[in-house]
Amino acid sequence: MFKRWLMVFCALMVLMFSFTVCAKKEPGKIDIIVMNGKIVDGTGNPWFYGDIGIRGDTIVEIGNLTGKTATKTIDAKGLAVSSGFIDIHTHSDRGLGEPDTKANVNYLTQGVTTVVTGNCGGSESLKVAETKAKWEKQGIGTNAVYLVGHGTIRESVMGMEPREATPEEIEKMKKILRQSMEEGAWGMSTGLEYVPGLYANTEEVIALAKVVGEFGGTYSTHKRSEREHVLEAVKETIRISEEGGVRADISHLKLCGKNYWGLMKDVVKLVNDARKRGIYVVADMYPWDTASSGSISGYIGVPENMEPLTELRKKMRDQNLSKEEREKLRVQYLDELVKALSDPSKRAQIKEATAIGLPHRPSAIARWGWDSFPVVIAKKNTHLIGKVLSELAQEQKKDPFDILEGLFKEERDDIHLATGAMSEDDMKEAMRQDWLMFSSDGGALAYNPENPVHPRNYGSFPRVFRKYVREEGVLTMEDAVRRMTSLPASFLQMKDRGRLERGYKADIVIFDPETIRDNATHADSHQYSSGIEYVMVNGNISIEKGKYNDALNGKLLLLTENK
Repeated sequence: MFKRWLMVFCALMVLMFSFTVCAKKEPGKIDIIVMNGKIVDGTGNPWFYGDIGIRGDTIVEIGNLTGKTATKTIDAKGLAVSSGFIDIHTHSDRGLGEPDTKANVNYLTQGVTTVVTGNCGGSESLKVAETKAKWEKQGIGTNAVYLVGHGTIRESVMGMEPREATPEEIEKMKKILRQSMEEGAWGMSTGLEYVPGLYANTEEVIALAKVVGEFGGTYSTHKRSEREHVLEAVKETIRISEEGGVRADISHLKLCGKNYWGLMKDVVKLVNDARKRGIYVVADMYPWDTASSGSISGYIGVPENMEPLTELRKKMRDQNLSKEEREKLRVQYLDELVKALSDPSKRAQIKEATAIGLPHRPSAIARWGWDSFPVVIAKKNTHLIGKVLSELAQEQKKDPFDILEGLFKEERDDIHLATGAMSEDDMKEAMRQDWLMFSSDGGALAYNPENPVHPRNYGSFPRVFRKYVREEGVLTMEDAVRRMTSLPASFLQMKDRGRLERGYKADIVIFDPETIRDNATHADSHQYSSGIEYVMVNGNISIEKGKYNDALNGKLLLLTENK
C-alpha cells in the first residue's frame, strides 16, 4: 500500500512540476498591450492605427491584437505611439551618478528614453566599465550611451597646457581611448572651441578618430567656431570624418551672433556636398534661438589676481558648501564686484578680462562677440528681454561693456543673458535637411525653481511638436519623430532601438499630438512638459498617465553589446 501511494505521490509531483515549468515559459503570454494607438513607427512613413504587444523588454507583435490578453492593457485611443526619443547630445553623465538626479526625470517627461552623454569633449569619467557597474547598482531612469571626451583624455595626459601634443602624448591618448572603447564607449566627442580642445590641431583629432573607427564608433563635435569661422570649422569636421573613418555628428548646429546670420545655407551646402561624396556627416540641433544662459555677473571677467574676487570665486566652487553658505558667498562676491567696478584702475582690468580673457583662455565675449548675448530674464528692465547687447549699445550710443556694467549694477543677478543669439530662419533651413536630428544639450537635473536653467533641459522634444509641427508646420509629426528616433539610432547604428518593429526593444512613448507642449521658459525653467501620457523604458513603465512612478528602468548601453 505504501509503495502504491508513494508512486501516486511521485506521479503527482512530476505532473505539478511540468505545469509549473509550462506556466513559467508561457511562450504566448504578452505582458503589455498598447491598443488603438496611432502608430508612428519612426521611419517617416504615415501613421497607422494598430496595437503593440510587449513581452519582457521586447516588442513581439504589431497589428490588430483584438481578443488577445495581457497582464496590462493601455488604451491609446486618440494618442500617438512612437519609439522612445533618443537625445543625441546631452551632458547627463554629470547627473546620472547622483542620488537626486539619477532618475533623469526632466528627460523622461519629454518622452526621452535614451540619452547620449559625454559631449563637447568632456566626459565625467574615462572608465566606462566602472561607470556601468555604478549605474547598475544604483539604477538610472533612462538608457544612456557613453561618449568619452577628447578634452578629458587630453587633460589626463598633458593637463591644460596651451600647446600641440607631442607624438608620444598622442600615443598615450590613443591608449586611453582604446581602453574606453574596449569597455563599451560608443565613440568620442570634442569641444574644439573650449579649453583644452582648442589647443589640439586637426591631426591630433584625426589620429584619435581612427581609433574610434576601428570599433565602428562615432565622432561628435562642438566644432571650432559657430561664428565667423564656421565654414572652416565644418570643413575640418568633414576632414576628420573622412580621414578618421568615422561617422560624424556636428553638435548643436547653430550660428551665434546677428552679424553671421544667413550663413546656414553655406553650412548646409558643405554638409550636402560631403554626403554626396560618401562622407557620413549629420548634425543635431536644440529647438531654441538662444544658447546656454546664466546670470549677468558670470559674463563679467575678473583678472586672476584681483582679490578678494578671485578667492571668493574659488570658495564658491566648493561642492560641499551648504545652500546658505553658497548664497552668503554669492552676495559678498556681487558686493565686491560692484566696488571693483567703481575703482577706475580695477574697472579697466575687468573690462579687458571681459572682452578678451586670458592669453590662452578667451572670454565668452571674445569667443562669441557682443552680438551673441540677448537678455532673457530681467525683473526690472522687462522691456529689454530679447534685446542683444550690441543692439542696446548702438541704440544708446555706448560701449557694450558700459551696457553690461550698467545692467549689472542696476539689477545684480536678477538679469540673465543667453550665450548665443540665433536666427529662426537659419534654424528652419537646417531643419529642412533630412540629416538634421534634435537634441537638448542639457543634463539630468533636480527640480529647483530657485536655480534658473535653460528651458531646453525640460522641453526640447515637446517644443518641436508644439512649435515646428503643430503651430508653424515646418515638419510633419512623422518626420519629427523620425529625427528623434530612427535617425539618431541609424547614426549610432543601434541594432534594436529607434523604431516600432517586432524584435526591437520596447522603448515607447505615448503622447497626444494635439496637446504635447513645452512649458519651461527662461524665467520659469523648471517646468515639466505636458501631453506625454506614457513612457516605457526597456518594456517597463516609467511615466504613467503623465506622472513619473519612481521607476529606474534604464541601463547603460554599450557599443560592445550592440550585436
